[in-house]
Amino acid sequence: MLNEKISLDMNLPRVRKIISQSISNFDLNLSGLTILTEAATGYYILTPIIAALAQADYVLALTRDSKYGQATDIRKDTMKLAHNWDVRDKIQVIYDREDKRIGNVDIITNLGFVRPIDSDFLSRLKKSAVIPLMWETWEYRSEDIDIEECRRLEIPVLGTNEHHPDLRIFEYIGHIALKLLFEAEIEILNSRIALLGKGEFADQVYNTLKTAQADVHPIFQENGKNSNIEKVKSTLKQTDALIVVEHHERKQLIGAEGFITPKEISQLNKYITIIHICGNVDQNSLVKNGVRCWPKHFAPAGYMSVATDYIGPIPLIKLHTAGLKVGESLARARLKGLNGLEAELAVIREISLAQGFQGYHDGPI
Repeated sequence: MLNEKISLDMNLPRVRKIISQSISNFDLNLSGLTILTEAATGYYILTPIIAALAQADYVLALTRDSKYGQATDIRKDTMKLAHNWDVRDKIQVIYDREDKRIGNVDIITNLGFVRPIDSDFLSRLKKSAVIPLMWETWEYRSEDIDIEECRRLEIPVLGTNEHHPDLRIFEYIGHIALKLLFEAEIEILNSRIALLGKGEFADQVYNTLKTAQADVHPIFQENGKNSNIEKVKSTLKQTDALIVVEHHERKQLIGAEGFITPKEISQLNKYITIIHICGNVDQNSLVKNGVRCWPKHFAPAGYMSVATDYIGPIPLIKLHTAGLKVGESLARARLKGLNGLEAELAVIREISLAQGFQGYHDGPI
């Protein structure tokens, strides 16, 4: 039974229910396995807890100081929650990436405090270690994980299919936009909102805003070409907010090298708010030119300023449970004697949650 005196900023009884349901739905059973993941803040505190509740033999949770919190506080909160859910003996929060116990882990998640998973880090793992990615493979960034070294060492790496019918993670992107707009004091209903971006993220935001009866104006077309710049300027003149949601292109969108500058935006509409989910935007220049920005800190290109956990626990709990299931399947395949590639291909065939790398797993091997 949860000790109600525990003070974490979340609805803990509901969170516990969602974790139990997710472990059951994905048939996650980590018995006999040791996990390395992160200990972090917000809903990310839950990942080592999920692994422990899924019967992992042992969970190492790596943490460090960051803008999100102090490592000592993260450890205290993680262990407090672990104690309340009777898994304290299974979790050890560590601060050192060179901790020798890392060499004994079976599954390594690619979460923030574990990264970068570089050649030095990989060299300290045991031969049967596996790495499940807590996102789809198209989101791969070479600075986060050395995939070529993984393949040389026969450490299998697979992504998690966020489009799986039991996940549907991308559909939450539109709800992120809704929350950010409300926080920026923009009512959405009958508000005029421009949308800068392309691909599925932008499509989800567009559809969600239309359903919420906003007056939505895309200014970046699906084929990747900018709309007519004069038409863009005309749109921005009368816009309450411009949402930037571009997760594929790394080129600058707003800035000195973008298709429009912060100064031009300021001159066009001094009342506009720039809402940033993802995309290459020069926020410092926007602020210097008096343009209102939300949230307060924009992430660099290739990263999201806020992720799906921003709106609630379900997206993160389901995704990380599913990612651990991919890891479980890879680990058991390796323990059966399959090499790295054989394990990847076997798991892709076995579970629809697993996702390979386009051009590698779907081509001639």
